[in-house]
Amino acid sequence: MSKNYNWRIKRKYYNLINKGIKTLEVRVGYPDIKRVREGDTITFKDYSDIRFEVVRITHYNDFPEMLDNENFSKAIPGVTKYKALDMYQKIYPEKKEALGVYVFELRKQTEQLKLYALSSLIGNHKLFSKFAYVSYYATDQICRDYPKHFEWYWGKELPRVINGTGEIIICTIGNNLAGVTFLKKDDTESKLCTLFVSEEYRGKHIASILLEQAFKYLGTTKPLITIADYKLLMFQHIIRKCDWELTQIMPIGYYNNASQELVFNGTLPD
Repeated sequence: MSKNYNWRIKRKYYNLINKGIKTLEVRVGYPDIKRVREGDTITFKDYSDIRFEVVRITHYNDFPEMLDNENFSKAIPGVTKYKALDMYQKIYPEKKEALGVYVFELRKQTEQLKLYALSSLIGNHKLFSKFAYVSYYATDQICRDYPKHFEWYWGKELPRVINGTGEIIICTIGNNLAGVTFLKKDDTESKLCTLFVSEEYRGKHIASILLEQAFKYLGTTKPLITIADYKLLMFQHIIRKCDWELTQIMPIGYYNNASQELVFNGTLPD
């Protein structure tokens, strides 16, 4: 599950990162720096909410080794290698350099990613209706797995958003819907009902972003979730990463006549 981290930086270097001139950010191995993983994002919120994706992380023992192996002009543009070494070692004295040197290659997210909780739009009828329709239309294809999806969405899931026992979280990039998740939370069940990512945005950590929001709403990283058996491979990485437990297998015919339903982190009624 990808995370976003907020870093401080001098404005002149932020401006270079924002323009794509400086694509490497160099830090030493403080605990919070070592937690960052490829696919995570960095913001510099002193200046903007623009996210920069971490596309590569490389660890070196010290600054000389780093400067021998990296294009240092992408880290500190406009200076010589020896000047760059001097600058880094003034910022990070020997004891800090000994923590290890980490190079983060950053890529600007050119289209702004936004998240919406549908319940927050109830007061705006126009936006609420728009996102309610878009969320259904994007997921209409799952009717082959869940033939009663239409009735369930309009008759159960949407009313849950209104009465406070469910939520729909929508992720957009630019003007496009990147993904959506439908959630249920009441006195008896915390369930991740649907997790959908648009095909053109798959492999871009949208699922992780939606899951992070879903877990916050549901109050657990192990909600009840069901997956059609033929989709198991698609979800395998998430299942392993979140340590979900297969707890039940529903027979063909429970939801449809083509696949079994695999149940994780709980049980469904027979």
